[in-house]
Amino acid sequence: MNLVFKTITVIVTLVCFAQSAFAGTVTMLPTAPRQGSELTIEYTPSDADKGLLSKGKIHAVVYTFTVDAESPVALEVSLSKSGGRWNGVVKLPETSVYGIVKIGNGSAYDTNKDLYWEFLCSNDRGSAVEGAHLRAGMARYGQLPKQCRMSEDFEGAVEEIDAEVRAYPSNMVARINSIMLMKNLGTLEETEAIAKAREITTSVRQVRSPLEAIAIAQAYEMQGRGEDAQKVMMDAGARFPRSIVEEQIALSKLGAAQSADQFMQMASDHLIAWPESFARQNLVNAVIDAAMKQRTMHQLARFFEVTPGLYAMSYHQAVNYVGAVDSLQPAALALVQLGLKSAANTSLKPPSYGASEWAEEQRIAVSELRFVEGAVHRAQKQQEKAIASLEKSFEVGGSQTEKGCLEMLISLYRDGQMNDKALATAERALAQGASTQGIIDAYRALLALNGLDSVAIAGKEASLRQAGRSVLAERVVREMLNQPLIDGTFTTLDGAPLKISDWKGKVVIIDYWATWCGPCRQSFPSLQKLYDRYKTNPNVVIAVVNVWEKSDNRATTVRDFLKTNPTLKFPMYIDPSDEVVRKYGVTGIPTKFYLGKDGRIQFKEVGFTPEEQFLEEATTRIEALLAQ
Repeated sequence: MNLVFKTITVIVTLVCFAQSAFAGTVTMLPTAPRQGSELTIEYTPSDADKGLLSKGKIHAVVYTFTVDAESPVALEVSLSKSGGRWNGVVKLPETSVYGIVKIGNGSAYDTNKDLYWEFLCSNDRGSAVEGAHLRAGMARYGQLPKQCRMSEDFEGAVEEIDAEVRAYPSNMVARINSIMLMKNLGTLEETEAIAKAREITTSVRQVRSPLEAIAIAQAYEMQGRGEDAQKVMMDAGARFPRSIVEEQIALSKLGAAQSADQFMQMASDHLIAWPESFARQNLVNAVIDAAMKQRTMHQLARFFEVTPGLYAMSYHQAVNYVGAVDSLQPAALALVQLGLKSAANTSLKPPSYGASEWAEEQRIAVSELRFVEGAVHRAQKQQEKAIASLEKSFEVGGSQTEKGCLEMLISLYRDGQMNDKALATAERALAQGASTQGIIDAYRALLALNGLDSVAIAGKEASLRQAGRSVLAERVVREMLNQPLIDGTFTTLDGAPLKISDWKGKVVIIDYWATWCGPCRQSFPSLQKLYDRYKTNPNVVIAVVNVWEKSDNRATTVRDFLKTNPTLKFPMYIDPSDEVVRKYGVTGIPTKFYLGKDGRIQFKEVGFTPEEQFLEEATTRIEALLAQ
């Protein structure tokens, strides 16, 4: 078996951070700071920022970028209140060329609607230093670490990089990036792009930096000169030891792995050799993906046991899979303990995280690790241990506790005849927006046992759920995935093509389904109610897309289905060759994706959810996206 594992080159974090749909105002003085100088940050909150200001210590996170570093360095600055403003001062690193700022309290942040507030460092003449415009352009690619990822703006990226080329014509990285961007945007013909790339590679005598080596290698690749590209990388790897170039060369060797086992071992060796790897998280994700595809959970457990420096949330991700194998439950519990130790190890914080946002991620990771620990104990019939773990998860997680954890805890309380605890937990869960059907049903049953009639139960439930809606809205915002748009073309039942990107500017729900899928059909009455709720809103699109159909004529099959289900009035589309659903990585249906107005994927929902829960969660998600 010959498995090829691609080199990982882009950092992706596992946990999403709360971003505000609104924005206050940030003023920075001086507007074009000098490298190594002090920068004053003044924040004026908007009227909608009450939630942001009501809890936690208000601070700014300043992400500073150097010319060559793959990721930024985050500086956290405490802000003090003065009248209606919040102020703070930060000293910039001597090597910084560009920076972006957000304001928050650790659990929620105002990111200026994902545009952030930015500054370019200046030189003695007041002009931007070399690399400033380049970094501003590259920040607009949408490939920064999750906690500081700006909205994609390729046209803006071109403007910034062109400004860099005008100011510093010898900046080869900027010139090559400009060519590649214009080519990808279609504003530069391929033949002209190749000619410009050839002009650059012909003029270069010696590579000046690791970043320049990568850019020149890309220019050679554009010309179809792979051997020359490889030579540039190898020479730069020797000249710049322990640089991003040398690590990329090391990463490329992982593609020679002949099996998932070998790949995991090579990945572990790489992370030991490169403890500060820029590709750490993507590499761990690739290991987990390989283990899932090849069903090698024993090896996955071993990878996490022997590889140092892994993040707590990565342990949680692995334990979910390892713990599902009965024979590996002891190993899963051991991984939970390693994950808890990782969460407590402050030295593991990457430079690209602010201290408060890193602490918040670890808090959530601990809660989720305890949840999985409780689930494993429950599977082992150790009810008391399961309850203790789930209680710890709830204690640490608070309103961010996984709803499944609360549902499981209530169930265990009821099994143990601890109805008072079950009722108190159900009440707290509903007041915190965790209104799953299981929690609702348990709450109603517990109140009925206490002698309340249906009217009294409905009144109490309505009061708790009303209180929980604001918490649910906050939780929904933190769950946003912020993944780039995955474009593709669907067709209407009449065969007319329609691209997903044509819906930009609207909130879009894509629901993949098939006529043979029972859960898909079960979900449709709820989906129809959601459609009825938004059908008059021109800014909301609900696209129900038929995939994986077992017929030669999908349009006819869907039309026949609609004839026998006349109450369904939502728009139907077809993914004719299942190309789009494949790009979305769907492995089971129904699967729904919620896209923001910029086209980015913000939520993913797999499976059939009971109606009350679905309508409440879907509505909250849509409203949060409409508010962006």
